[in-house]
Amino acid sequence: MINFAPQDSLSASLQPIDTRALISILRNMARDPRITRFSVVAFNMQEQRVIYRQESASQIDFPALGEALQSLNLGTVDLKRLSQKHGDAEFLTSFITQEITEGKDQPDAVIIAGPKVSVEGGLQQETFREVGDLKFPVFYMNYNLNPQANPWRDAIGTAVKTLKGSEFTISRPRDLFFAWTEIIGRIVKSKFGRNATATAVAPAH
Repeated sequence: MINFAPQDSLSASLQPIDTRALISILRNMARDPRITRFSVVAFNMQEQRVIYRQESASQIDFPALGEALQSLNLGTVDLKRLSQKHGDAEFLTSFITQEITEGKDQPDAVIIAGPKVSVEGGLQQETFREVGDLKFPVFYMNYNLNPQANPWRDAIGTAVKTLKGSEFTISRPRDLFFAWTEIIGRIVKSKFGRNATATAVAPAH
């Protein structure tokens, strides 16, 4: 899941530097030979909508994703959204919950990427606690060009912490390298552990 949004939540456009950084995160994943299937969900918090979805594919369709990003219209505000006092928090809570619990196939991991997200009133952590113990790890790659200016945990970070996931701050290319090395190592370890457990409890024939 990747939030295509500008660093400045009040910005009326998605800056090229932000787009390039987020696409770079996806390309880094796509190049890893250990990842063989991808489900990509691109969303935008300002518009509170999913802008692109690709289910269980062997390759990420970057041209189709790029075309979908053209539909973003960050300079306008929907009157319906203005009337919803905590619409952003409700959208984010519902979105994350549905994506991690309603998939047809259990993933080896869920990775959320994007800039910091602030929501009015904060998130109801109880909603995520009701999800229960997940059988796969959850990671948050927080794209933050100036972490010193905003060091506090954001709404997505709060959700990931409640889900017992891990957060990584991505400010420079080297951060992406080290974060991905850690993430892929944990994914492999988690999958190996699940397979070993399944073998141990499998009935003898």
